[in-house]
Amino acid sequence: MSGESVEAFARRYGDAWADPDSDAFVALFAPDAVYRDDQVGRLNEGHAQLRAFHAHFVAAISDIRMDFPRAFQSGQDVCLEWRFSGRQTGTYHGRPPTGIAFSGPGVALIRLAPDGLIQSVIDYYDSGAVKTQLNAEALA
Repeated sequence: MSGESVEAFARRYGDAWADPDSDAFVALFAPDAVYRDDQVGRLNEGHAQLRAFHAHFVAAISDIRMDFPRAFQSGQDVCLEWRFSGRQTGTYHGRPPTGIAFSGPGVALIRLAPDGLIQSVIDYYDSGAVKTQLNAEALA
């Protein structure tokens, strides 16, 4: 993130999530980076796991958009408030495609390595709200 504003970093991070090229996503991370998503019980360590995690995500979710209402940085720590939206058009964690659009807010706590690459991410969001959106529309 060297010399880059936290807002520009947030945009680059969001764009990488939406990009179907998992190598572009992984390029943001240090080789030994850790990505923790407690809401789905997922811990990804290193480039190979991050690549598989992202590839699964973009194969299942289309129309991905991430907006960042607020972004803060203190030293090597970055906090991004995000709003995600997408449409489940592929199999996601065993759930068959629904075509349903969903959205939700969350927060990412990011630690940067000295070279500016992402060393770790912990995501916090309400996975129950997303499941409710998907199930409510599927049952309607």
